Amino acid sequence: MSTSIDFIKQYGGKTFEELPFCDVDNLLLCEIFYMPFEKVIYDRYDREPVSFKEACDRVFAYNGYKHVAAGLVLPKSISVKMMAMANSARYRDMKMVACKTVFNFNPAIQFAAVTFILPDNTLVVVYRGTDDTFVGWKEDFDIYTRIVVPSHKLGVEYLNNIAKAYKGDIIICGHSKGGNVALYSALNCNKTVRKRIARLYNNDGPGFHDYRYLNSQAYRELLPNYRHFVPSNSIIGMLMAHDDDYQIVKSTHFFGMLQHAPYTWKTNGTSFATKEDLYFMAKVTDIGLRKMIFSLSDNQSVVFDKVMETIVEGVGQVNLTNFARNLGSSVRGMVKAFRGLDEETRKVWNSNFEGAGKIFSDAVSAVREKDTVNRDADERAAELVSEA
Repeated sequence: MSTSIDFIKQYGGKTFEELPFCDVDNLLLCEIFYMPFEKVIYDRYDREPVSFKEACDRVFAYNGYKHVAAGLVLPKSISVKMMAMANSARYRDMKMVACKTVFNFNPAIQFAAVTFILPDNTLVVVYRGTDDTFVGWKEDFDIYTRIVVPSHKLGVEYLNNIAKAYKGDIIICGHSKGGNVALYSALNCNKTVRKRIARLYNNDGPGFHDYRYLNSQAYRELLPNYRHFVPSNSIIGMLMAHDDDYQIVKSTHFFGMLQHAPYTWKTNGTSFATKEDLYFMAKVTDIGLRKMIFSLSDNQSVVFDKVMETIVEGVGQVNLTNFARNLGSSVRGMVKAFRGLDEETRKVWNSNFEGAGKIFSDAVSAVREKDTVNRDADERAAELVSEA
């Protein structure tokens, strides 16, 4: 079965005029934006756009003219794809502009966005997902306990500013946390900007703190142009208050967290190889984690946030790569940090997980019951068809 690298090989010779921007283009741009383009492209909106090929060549030079992994879970194959795209007729004539990044420890902010300009002047705004840094992971946990995180506000600001600086239709893409920020930004940008959104891609992004945004008029307006993809054993995309308007993508891996990686997603021509239903455990994760997180009191949420911040600081490493290289000292730092918490904080923390066993047991039962009902309905429908 093909993946995104095969798409480059098969369609890299076709321009966007010959083959319009498609689902796999969206995934590829999200994937290569994990590379450090912020090192070679200015963050200002009024600077002259840089050709895509030149930007990729600069990144390759920055990495010592060799393919380098962007992080522990971001392999060097991303760099290989970047350079293959840079040398293809399809992508090399794109432009890149306004690579905006914000990185901060407290509050945790790991934000990055860039705009690709297609030959017909369509803007493709891409929001980066969680990178290799612990700050990025800390901000992910903040999404679970807060209605709005800094990256949300930065995402809206970026979208409004780039739309003001450039004319043309807008396509918005994001993977992981980037998918969450992409959706939030499209829902909360200026109305005049929202009307220009030709397509919105959310690639296995987690949901929101609650359903207020998904019940909004803005969401209903975006829905016809909204494309939401999750892998068949999704974990990240099933977290929190998410929409159910998704398509399920096949993956080269079975394990849920490995399926989150975009380079494992199977393609079928210009789109993805899809299946009709999520795997059993993805459904259980959806119900169980959602119920656990939504049941947290305000105090439990505050403590959850405090403990995660303490543990991240206790690790003593900047990113996952260094964590893996110094595993022993990193784990000891985590344990020491947790033990250093006061008794009341630890008590509240432990209360977060009370009843987790029953919650997930109930989730398993609920999924089994629903699957049985659906299976019986499908079998009855098949019988009616055969009888006719």
